Amino acid sequence: MPITKTALSLCAWIAVALLAGCASQSTTSESSSDESAQTVDGLVDQRLQQAQALLEEHQVSEAEIVLSGLQFSQLSTAQRTLYAQLRAELALSLGDGNEALIWLRGENASLFDGLPMEQQKIISLMRAEAYEYSGNFLSGARERIFLAPVLEDDDARFNNEQIWFDLQLVPEESIRKLAAAESSPDLTGWLELALIARDNPDDLRRQVIAIDEWINSHPTHPAAQNIPGDLALLRQLATTQPRNIAVLLPLSGPLEMAGKAIRSGLLAAWYEANMEEGEAPSLTFFDTTKNADAYNTYKQAVFEGADLVIGPLDKSRVQQLQQQTVLSVPVLALNYSDLAGRGPSNFYQFGLAPEDEAKQVAAQAWQQGNRTAMVLAPDSEWGRKVSDTFIRNWESQGGRITSKSLYTQPDQYLNTVRRALNIDQSERRMRTLDALIERDILFEPRRREDIDMIFMVAFPAQARQLKPMLNFQYASDIPVMATSHLYDGTRNTSRDQDLNGVAFVEMPWELRNNPIKQKVQTAFNEQFAGFDSLVALGVDSYRLYPRLPQLQQFPDTRVYGVTGTLRLDARQRIERELSWAQFSNGEARAGSGLVNVLNPSGITP
Repeated sequence: MPITKTALSLCAWIAVALLAGCASQSTTSESSSDESAQTVDGLVDQRLQQAQALLEEHQVSEAEIVLSGLQFSQLSTAQRTLYAQLRAELALSLGDGNEALIWLRGENASLFDGLPMEQQKIISLMRAEAYEYSGNFLSGARERIFLAPVLEDDDARFNNEQIWFDLQLVPEESIRKLAAAESSPDLTGWLELALIARDNPDDLRRQVIAIDEWINSHPTHPAAQNIPGDLALLRQLATTQPRNIAVLLPLSGPLEMAGKAIRSGLLAAWYEANMEEGEAPSLTFFDTTKNADAYNTYKQAVFEGADLVIGPLDKSRVQQLQQQTVLSVPVLALNYSDLAGRGPSNFYQFGLAPEDEAKQVAAQAWQQGNRTAMVLAPDSEWGRKVSDTFIRNWESQGGRITSKSLYTQPDQYLNTVRRALNIDQSERRMRTLDALIERDILFEPRRREDIDMIFMVAFPAQARQLKPMLNFQYASDIPVMATSHLYDGTRNTSRDQDLNGVAFVEMPWELRNNPIKQKVQTAFNEQFAGFDSLVALGVDSYRLYPRLPQLQQFPDTRVYGVTGTLRLDARQRIERELSWAQFSNGEARAGSGLVNVLNPSGITP
């Protein structure tokens, strides 16, 4: 008779009671017979089997109850092996990769050495999945690469695609460092292929040539025999690119500077491609300020020969195009619509939404092991929008918000911080106690202790005041994470000393040397102070359009742009994953300065 979920749950509770009773009886007598010991041992085996059955039925809470009553140190080697595997499965069911790795690595790893090959494959795949859940994609890829030779057919194909997916999420610096140190042919081959995908992202022809050369030099490599699908598509895309591009931007009126900043970035990328390829498409610019109806401007562009449209920028015109039933040529809009749905099949949206940054901070903070968060944000529509996005994503993962505090004028910042940390309540309790005992007492205010991290939404001037106040109010030991808005892109170590320790997301455009950034400043006389990010948007809009079919057919594909790592979601909106940086000695440092903040588990790639 099949075991039902109810029966499994009942068995779990009965097992807890029986085993607890046996354990208490065993402590009353030091001369227990071998038969009694075997009985207890049998009950342990039974309990492990029940936990295994519960996990197979996805009854995670019940499995946790069954396992929680067992003492790992008192189990036999065989029982420890199964217990560690079940604990790892339980953690993976909850999406907790760091917890799973505790049971699959380190001292526990040797438990699995004697298992049959089939079981070792399962453990290795679990370990790879745990690395992926914990955000350590390079270690996940390595685990899968070493496992690949023993996999076959569909398992092998899926594993290859997952290796490729993992490598796309690894910073380029980490891939280059490992490639220089490794000697394993399979691993170095994958790493070389991953670097090809990073090189020449704006030149499909050169990238196809590089991939073909790699295949010829690695004919027996698993990826050469089954090239990742998104790379295989590049050959077709290289021969079917648009030849005439219309760009719809506001080149006059209130949004003139924003439109011209984007135009400058786009032209810089176009000049660069024209010099390298000699076959860049023609560009025609349309000033959208002169026509309130974006669809009319679009039709005019198509009539004049455009086979791709980039723009418009302002949200209302983006929504006008999204509402069309059919668009005869593709559109890459440069903003995000507020309308539901995605629009025509060849309508894409790309912008610099701060919500992407809030989502990324929430995901990273959760991967660190944080579970409670305090939020500080300006009392404005923008501040509420960004902070609410963080809160929604944080709570959807299971996190808890201890407080959300909105600050206004600088002279109120201190009061806002004190309320958020419950310092004011601590002082009120002191005053009450002081009044009751009618004499002076020694007292040090205490902040609330249930805060794992602080999400701070602030511009530079605000952040430089808020962070010292957090330090002064006994919160210097709480990690602070923020969006790119607190960094103005300029180096000023004396002014930014107050931001030391703050981790934040930022566009590669601001953190790394970009030759094209220098070309923009040299080639154009316009002053784009405060519009740097829009120049970067123009660069990426030109580099992104050839990849749209690739992103559409292979949603896991990433394009490595100057505004971030880009992918296409189900609504055909480009999502950005930015780089991480941290202030140290008054300077924003990318990547390597984030070990303690972003990888607290100590897991090394």
